[in-house]
Amino acid sequence: MQKSYSKYILFIFLLFIPLHSFAQMFSVDDEYERQTNPFAPYLRVGVQPVSFDFTGDPSALQQSPLTFSGTIGQLGFETGGFNLGLSFGNDFTGLEDRKLFSIALKFSNPFYIVREPRFGLGIPLQLGTKLTSVRSDNINTEFAQTNLHAGAGFAGILFLPDKLSLTASLIPSFGFSTTSGGLIGGNVFSWRGQARLNFFDVIFGRNISLGYDYIFDSYDIDGEEYDYDLSGHSLTLGISL
Repeated sequence: MQKSYSKYILFIFLLFIPLHSFAQMFSVDDEYERQTNPFAPYLRVGVQPVSFDFTGDPSALQQSPLTFSGTIGQLGFETGGFNLGLSFGNDFTGLEDRKLFSIALKFSNPFYIVREPRFGLGIPLQLGTKLTSVRSDNINTEFAQTNLHAGAGFAGILFLPDKLSLTASLIPSFGFSTTSGGLIGGNVFSWRGQARLNFFDVIFGRNISLGYDYIFDSYDIDGEEYDYDLSGHSLTLGISL
């Protein structure tokens, strides 16, 4: 694919930000927001075992595949429907002869269909972009893809007054991906699973959050040399700001 989608990313986000702010006003009522505090900002840190598997035609490879399995570190910032995540891995984290760097930005709006004082079920709409880079110390090749994706799925929230809240979501998405410079591109299919158990007013008035995330990105890139599946499960610890 010879067309770059990077110029559309900023444009779509600029459209989505005011849409997100507007929809947020109607996603929950004032009492529900006060109780569950769903838009509280959190800083998160965690670890994630990941697998990076080649799925293309071996004859299309110019060198050995970048396949690996190992553990990476994670940092994140979450507030409302805005998520910013950073992932990194190298020899120090357990990736032998491999280096991974990823930064992801996501916006989501939960449109609740069932809204009770202590329980809610809805359909989250999500728009995101992600840069993923994988390099090897032994071969002169690099996987570097930037994708833009959109999806919708299922979400739920459970609230116990003054104690805790539990949120969970599962969102499939589809998007476009290009290499740096936009010379080679293709499609990406993803799954995002997320669960958050938030305990209120634990340490000096701050909330503590236990998190679980599942990721699956399947890249189908022109030429098959960059056809890879990236999957992983992460555990994170967060504290409210």
